[in-house]
Amino acid sequence: MSLDNAEQIAYWSGSGGAEWAALAARMDGELDRLGVLAMDALAPIAGAAVLDVGCGPGSTTIELARRAGPSGRALGVDLSGALLEIARRRAAGSGQGNVHFVQADAQDLRAGRTFDVAFSRFGVMFFASPVAAFASLRQCLRPGGRLGFVCWQSHAANPWFGAASAAANAAADVPSSSPPADPAGPGPFALADPDRIHQVLGEAGWTGARLRPEIDELVLDEAAVQERVASVTEPGPAAGSPDAAEDAEREQAARRAREALLAFRRDGAVRFRRAVWVVTAQA
Repeated sequence: MSLDNAEQIAYWSGSGGAEWAALAARMDGELDRLGVLAMDALAPIAGAAVLDVGCGPGSTTIELARRAGPSGRALGVDLSGALLEIARRRAAGSGQGNVHFVQADAQDLRAGRTFDVAFSRFGVMFFASPVAAFASLRQCLRPGGRLGFVCWQSHAANPWFGAASAAANAAADVPSSSPPADPAGPGPFALADPDRIHQVLGEAGWTGARLRPEIDELVLDEAAVQERVASVTEPGPAAGSPDAAEDAEREQAARRAREALLAFRRDGAVRFRRAVWVVTAQA
């Protein structure tokens, strides 16, 4: 079964993966505890063979391997070679000998029924054909295998999402970071609707789906605010030397982005309320 995921493959194996790789340490610092919610929901996994879907720079896969223990193993799958380079370096320094990575499309993975558990931290919202993709993942699990993932609730429940980049791009001929026109299309909020999660998993053959809402708060100090502003306003490595007009425009964009972030300031820090679903199901 070959699924049409060409756009996502091109993006994550190209610019999208490179951009995420440049921010890997920051993103892991901000997202790790949300991934742990799904790991804990799958516990115990000692001795299990675990598939990490959209593993990115590998921090989740390494932690899953640690939890699986010496009699278990963890395989991380991602589209991005740049992210997997980081993952392999991290694994080499982790002392975990039961962790491996492969560059592949997780929604078209042909691994046979060799895994006990499938996990994902924000990696399953980008499937072009979600029902077929989740059905394909189910075919990778042994009978009775378990699925656990964390995904974002709605954009309205996460108003911080894209605030800095949208403000930076205001009045400029640059696409904003608002959610896609098609809320069911691949993107961070593709599984925001709980009814859709149940529908997709049910049609893909998963049973016993459970959704648990979780809310946390991300706190940014001044250095973290500046880093976010820079990440949405500084030119990439391929950019040429800017002229005075471009410098002025970038300064204005940075000011707008900073103001957008400071709108979330309370008690001396920028505080983002984040809302996710922790989802579990059985093969």
